[in-house]
Amino acid sequence: MNRRIRRIAGTGFTGLIGSYWRRLPQHIRWNIEDTFQPEDLEERLLPNEEPQLEIRLAWYRDIVGWLVFDHFNIVLGITLLLVVGLLIYVLVTAAFAWYFALTPFALLLVLVGYAIMERIEYNQWRLLKTNARLIISLPQPGTLFLVDNIELKGLPQVVDTNWSRNPVWRVFQFVTGARDLYLSLAAYRFVEGTARVGDALIIPDVMPDQIFALKRLIFTIPSGAPQKVTFAGAQQVVFPSPQKVMPVPEEPNEEAE
Repeated sequence: MNRRIRRIAGTGFTGLIGSYWRRLPQHIRWNIEDTFQPEDLEERLLPNEEPQLEIRLAWYRDIVGWLVFDHFNIVLGITLLLVVGLLIYVLVTAAFAWYFALTPFALLLVLVGYAIMERIEYNQWRLLKTNARLIISLPQPGTLFLVDNIELKGLPQVVDTNWSRNPVWRVFQFVTGARDLYLSLAAYRFVEGTARVGDALIIPDVMPDQIFALKRLIFTIPSGAPQKVTFAGAQQVVFPSPQKVMPVPEEPNEEAE
């Protein structure tokens, strides 16, 4: 929870970059943001619109980005210690050239580059429900870092959860309880031989509490519905026995007489 609060508050290295970013002219900043990231509704809510639920990918899909951007001072400090240690080792043993001691800096640059890619992709996956619309954002297929936004009036009709097809993320799902979220917006269509929803929009690695919150918004009980009944234990279901058919004697045909 503290990790999410820090990310929302924008503290540390990420907060410093964000503060400078918001100093750009608004129209330029919005155009760039909408190209690579989902629309920021904090600045562009419709009249009387209120956010109700926001769903993001599970935290482990941004674990490298969290490590680099939220704890950059620690990562940089470890890198400097490794460089100093390698330099001392070179001076003592002369095992290799001194510039090989800069290898940790090269690894740091690679780690930062991967963290940037991971953070961009992490932010592009988002489902946002307000009292007026449903906004689904996901990476644009076949492009680099472009985002696609879908706005709907209404809610999905079918909610399905499945294991990830990636064996690495499946391990994280087993530990955290996260699942791939399948949303079908129209028909009840299933893959043959399975209980998986066909023609569904897939949001990978969603935490179970967010899935439950979405179900609470979708599967609401209409007003005037019967009250909830709670049974103390298992109840026996009794089916009615087949009705016995009694033979009825036929009446004589008076016209035949």
